[in-house]
Amino acid sequence: MNKSTARWIANTYQCRSCYERVSDVEAGMLCTPCYRIRQLFPTGGVNRLRRGHAFITKTLMQAIPPLYATEKVDLPDKQLHAHYFVGGCDWYVAELDPETGEAFGYADLGHGEWGYFNLVEMERTVASGWLVVERELDFRPTTARDLGIA
Repeated sequence: MNKSTARWIANTYQCRSCYERVSDVEAGMLCTPCYRIRQLFPTGGVNRLRRGHAFITKTLMQAIPPLYATEKVDLPDKQLHAHYFVGGCDWYVAELDPETGEAFGYADLGHGEWGYFNLVEMERTVASGWLVVERELDFRPTTARDLGIA
């Protein structure tokens, strides 16, 4: 190991959740994205075991623009970054407030419309006693027009 690598390791921290090396660390030795996820879902998510995967990931949280960031973009051209579903209901996330879990996007609960919904509430929802809201793991960011929902 050369001196510059040793100096870099000595001046950075390792996030205890994702193990990435970061220079700025939030409370509890977590990087900022992991800290935000921990704030939204303190126990890792109420339905994590039923779902079998994370409701939202650090990479996804960083990719989704903050609320009102795409306000000037026409609805058909809005980039949708995540897809959540349960039964015949679908939610597509275009913007997200990582502090509160409040999201803006397209929701289709029988009649589709654009609006706000809360990811924390969705994560905790159990329908019919056993169904939980899931995230489509293979979803790639796309526009509303390409999905045919605009």
